[in-house]
Amino acid sequence: MEDKKDYKNTLLMPQTEFSMKANLAEKEVYYNQKWLDDKVYQELLKRNKDNQSFILHDGPPYANGNIHVGHALNKILKDIIVRFRTMQGFYSPFVPGWDTHGLPIEHKMLSEAKKNARDFSALELRKKAAEYALGQVEKQKAQFKKLSLLTDFSEIYVTLDKRFEAKQLRLFQKMVHDGLIYKDLKPIYWSPSSQSALAEAEVEYADHISPSLYVGFEITKGSENISKGDYLLIWTTTPWTLIANSGVAINASFDYQIVKANDKKYVIAKELVEKVAEVAKWESFEIVKDIKGKEILEVSYLSPITEKESPVVEGHHVTLENGTGLVHMAPLFGEDDFMIGNKYGLDKIMHVEDDGTLNEKAKQFAGVFYDDANPLVGKYLEEKGLLVGFKKIKHSYPHDWRTHLPIMYRATPQWFVSLKPIKEEIKKSLEEITTYNDWSKKRLSLMLENRETWCISRQRTWGVPIIIFYDKNKQPVIDDEIFDYVINLIEENGSDIWYEKSADELLPEKFRGQGFYKETDIMDVWFDSGSTSISVKPGDTEAPFDLYLEGSDQYRGWFNSSLINSVAWRKQSPFKALLSHGFVLDGKGQKMSKSKGNTVDPLDVVAKHGADILRLWAANSEYTADVTIDDKIINQTIEIYRKIRNTFKFMLGAISDYDYKEVKLDSIHALMYERLNNLETKILNNYEQYHFVNVIKDINNFIIDFSSYYISITKDILYLEKENDNERRQVQYVFSKTILVLLKALAPIIPTTAEDIYEFFNLTNKEKSVHMLEFIKGHDYSDVLENQWAEFFTLKEEIYRLIEEKIKDQTMKRQNEAHVTIKTESEWLKSLPLTKLLMVAKVSFGDENKVEKLDSKKCLRCWNHFESDNFDDDLEICLRCKEVING
Repeated sequence: MEDKKDYKNTLLMPQTEFSMKANLAEKEVYYNQKWLDDKVYQELLKRNKDNQSFILHDGPPYANGNIHVGHALNKILKDIIVRFRTMQGFYSPFVPGWDTHGLPIEHKMLSEAKKNARDFSALELRKKAAEYALGQVEKQKAQFKKLSLLTDFSEIYVTLDKRFEAKQLRLFQKMVHDGLIYKDLKPIYWSPSSQSALAEAEVEYADHISPSLYVGFEITKGSENISKGDYLLIWTTTPWTLIANSGVAINASFDYQIVKANDKKYVIAKELVEKVAEVAKWESFEIVKDIKGKEILEVSYLSPITEKESPVVEGHHVTLENGTGLVHMAPLFGEDDFMIGNKYGLDKIMHVEDDGTLNEKAKQFAGVFYDDANPLVGKYLEEKGLLVGFKKIKHSYPHDWRTHLPIMYRATPQWFVSLKPIKEEIKKSLEEITTYNDWSKKRLSLMLENRETWCISRQRTWGVPIIIFYDKNKQPVIDDEIFDYVINLIEENGSDIWYEKSADELLPEKFRGQGFYKETDIMDVWFDSGSTSISVKPGDTEAPFDLYLEGSDQYRGWFNSSLINSVAWRKQSPFKALLSHGFVLDGKGQKMSKSKGNTVDPLDVVAKHGADILRLWAANSEYTADVTIDDKIINQTIEIYRKIRNTFKFMLGAISDYDYKEVKLDSIHALMYERLNNLETKILNNYEQYHFVNVIKDINNFIIDFSSYYISITKDILYLEKENDNERRQVQYVFSKTILVLLKALAPIIPTTAEDIYEFFNLTNKEKSVHMLEFIKGHDYSDVLENQWAEFFTLKEEIYRLIEEKIKDQTMKRQNEAHVTIKTESEWLKSLPLTKLLMVAKVSFGDENKVEKLDSKKCLRCWNHFESDNFDDDLEICLRCKEVING
């Protein structure tokens, strides 16, 4: 039997060495090194130096531990923006930073050294903490490099740098000068486990079980309707604060009642009597009389533990939500208590030490940890017959975000920034910033609106010292000459000098020998990081910067402190625009934790699949809300990546013999070009709005549609026509333009893959790197051809459905055997090369749309089906193929 003729060598098959296998983990190492060797980042900076700048200012992550997937999301999003702005021609140096002071670093250093703070002198502890922090910076820097960031890390900032500290202290000096800094005794969040004051941003809320006590305070001086020996009934969930009780607050406008139960009479708010009776388990009680709130103000009572006679006062914070309508006051353990205590001159009793143990003022409870005192206080009150009701309640309670242990409100002498004098300027500067949704600005505004003060002192060692001296009368000495002198010393030597030298050695000569002594508190680390817009000048560019982009927890953290500090320094916001991202959760939307075993290590993903996959995941996330990641989501990302890579491989192969000359387009090719231009405009708009998820969605949808239809119909043209055939060149022109648009659009997101593709894209006058190409441009939107072709695509869907039915019932095997009859009045449709566009054997026009199998012969070269008059029986090929072969 004669062999079938072989026409394989007459086909123009795709030619490219671009590999379908990505090998990203290896290629990323290669390209990251190549970009460094070729100084791509520095060359881009040099090229764009005289252009308009676009500075994305990096908020400093904490130099503590390995990077997690939240860090990766943050840095990748920033890098996508820096890359695309750089390709647009903006001067966009990226200067990564690190937060290097504060308790977590001190804590981690001590736990790794297996020592306590008291095992070191202040100076030793600072040296060890600095060493630890800088080691962590190096470790994280190496990890961030694996994410393929467009920076060579030659310029970074760390908050322990002496120039940074000096700038920060100049800001502090200006704030002192402008009357924004003051010292006061005030209840603030106090963490016994950290033995330090906490800022609001360092407080997290978690469920906590507290004892709920109803306690009778015996009246020692009555009024017209209230007798001596009756009781004021209060409610508390912090029994340990009863030791510091020095007043009871009521609301003068409420109605109260005297209630008799178990032979005792209690004063209770009228609205809450039933609730109290239930908790106290009173089988019966009687209402003795109604009284007005203001009458209770005439009464005095015996404080249950100190046994001092104490007054009843009016309190703005008394409500009828729960309790009894009478609130026990311990002025040093609550903000409202403190204000009201000051107003009425109530005794201020501090019975709790820094570490949470009770001191001698707590009498028989001295030496006990405050929380452990609760049952002891309860027992004592019960023995005295004062405990009326008890239950345990589960409620949301403030905890230290680092130790995750409960905290308290406790009055200690602290340094504060007063926000009142700059509130209006903060408000005004907020109005001028751009946000990409309504709630961002509202959220920041609300946080700052409700903030009157900022406690900036911490009772620790590792941080920037508060450079205040006190005279021998314990009064702060405020003098610019002293500030300037100390700040200059710190700028030269670093802030350790505050601990190395005595007060006299740190003072200008004329202030020495007067018995001055130094403040021992350091600054809140939020003050450090909030000073970055003053201390950091990326590529010599000064704030305000174009964009801040951090996690949504930074509305109360870095966004907040940066805005306050910047307004105090330069009377304007440090950022022109603000963007935030959510937290990264597991695939089920749950918080990641090592104990649950649901964490995803970004470095594992990079090692296994490559940074481009992690970057594609980040870009394809609706990041303004919380985002999810797990193996399934990574695999879905890999599928999108494969589709993109596959399409590029095909197009690169198809244009291997193309010389990139412009070709005039017609028919379906012109339509594809219109679609490409519209896609380019959409992508650009989404980049400008930082909607990367839409960039990926639009590219993915375009590629799916492009592959499933346009690539399918053009294979015939590419493989089978003459090399120089006009329509073949049209296809190649469309492909080359598509490669260029998609390559530029994807370069900021998957930089290694883009560089890899660019290497096999045989343009003339190529740049050193794909990242040196000019970014995509916008076009005027056009749907002229889309509208014109709409009727063809409607027809195509209908015909394909009919073909599918014929294949299903086995009338025919393949689409290219079909003889299609079309019913249409459209002259335009009739003018189209429908056989080619529908990929069928024959098209006729008639009274209905129908499909049948054509009595045909199969061409051995193109595998399409033809009737006899279009076929050469000897060669067993169609006449088109015969003509191509014969030249």
